[in-house]
Amino acid sequence: MTLSRAYARLASWAGLCVSASAWALNMLLGQMLPFVDCTRQSHLSALVSSGLTALALLAGCVSWRSASATPMGFGSPETLRFDARLSALSAIMFAFALALQTLASWALSGCER
Repeated sequence: MTLSRAYARLASWAGLCVSASAWALNMLLGQMLPFVDCTRQSHLSALVSSGLTALALLAGCVSWRSASATPMGFGSPETLRFDARLSALSAIMFAFALALQTLASWALSGCER
C-alpha cells in the first residue's frame, strides 16, 4: 500500500474514529473534572469539551474533503467516498453531543450533588 492510499483511507475514516474517541475521552474526563471545577471555581471541563468539539469538527472536515478527492488505485472509489461521507456525518453527530456537554459544563458549576 502506498502512502497516498494509506492517507486516503485514514482521511476517509478520520471523522468517525477521531470524533468518537474525543467523545469517549470527554465522557471519561467528565467524571473527574467536576471536582477540579468545584474546588478551583473554574470551568476547565467546559474548556476541554470545547477543544474536543473543535477537534471533532476538524476531523469531520478532513473526512468530507477526502470524499471530494478522486482516489487512485482503489477497486471501488464510490465505496471510499461513501465511507468518507458517512464518517463526516458521524463526526457532526459526535460534535453535537460534545457541544451539548460543553453547554452543560458552562451551566453547572461542578459543586451540585
